[in-house]
Amino acid sequence: MGLRGFNSSDKYRVEYEAFDRFIRGKPLRFNQLFVLGMKSVFMLFEGVIRYIPGGFGFKLRYYTYKPLLKHLGRDVLIDVGVHLNGAANISLGDFTWIDTYCRIDAHLGEVTIGKRVHIAPFTIIGARAPVIIEDFVGVSASVKIYANSEYPADGKRMSGPMVPEEFKAFKTAPVILRKDSFVGANSVLLPGTELGEGCVVGANCVVSSKLAPFTIYATASPRAVGQRSPIQVPDEY
Repeated sequence: MGLRGFNSSDKYRVEYEAFDRFIRGKPLRFNQLFVLGMKSVFMLFEGVIRYIPGGFGFKLRYYTYKPLLKHLGRDVLIDVGVHLNGAANISLGDFTWIDTYCRIDAHLGEVTIGKRVHIAPFTIIGARAPVIIEDFVGVSASVKIYANSEYPADGKRMSGPMVPEEFKAFKTAPVILRKDSFVGANSVLLPGTELGEGCVVGANCVVSSKLAPFTIYATASPRAVGQRSPIQVPDEY
């Protein structure tokens, strides 16, 4: 059957076809074993550099990931414990900081993060459709951003990756955080979310729709509670 949404140009097709065979109880093909074996060798090195602290660790991770990411801007900080999965689909803009123990999963979709963005500790970003985070966005600790989510539909299962995809129901749609928007701690952004420019989402919100520019939202099912002034400071420093 294969995985839904794949085509011949997908960068991680071999790995995911191997996983699909695995969960169906089929033996892996030679080319799949070879690719996974080579990837395991790199992952041993990656596992070491991931936890090197201080300035040396920042520099080592920067120059390790620079040829692997789709784009890596200048003076980007990739902190301790960060997992960048599907690096060829990840772009990080200038002066952006991916803080400790964040995880970005981009095997199946692109993640594009602009300049001077801070992704706070323990945030998870999962892309099957594109995830776009524009310049000067702030993402607080433990935020979850999902461009793909299982949901109850069509009598199919919601039990996660160990079920072949034709037996699962899920929704896939882009997630976009426009320039100068902000997401409070522990909030969840689901497929189809779009935060307008300067939009503020308070802590513990669950968002799955478009929210207005320069509007402040609060409560679990976000409702507008105020307005924010347009940004007056310059973009270049």
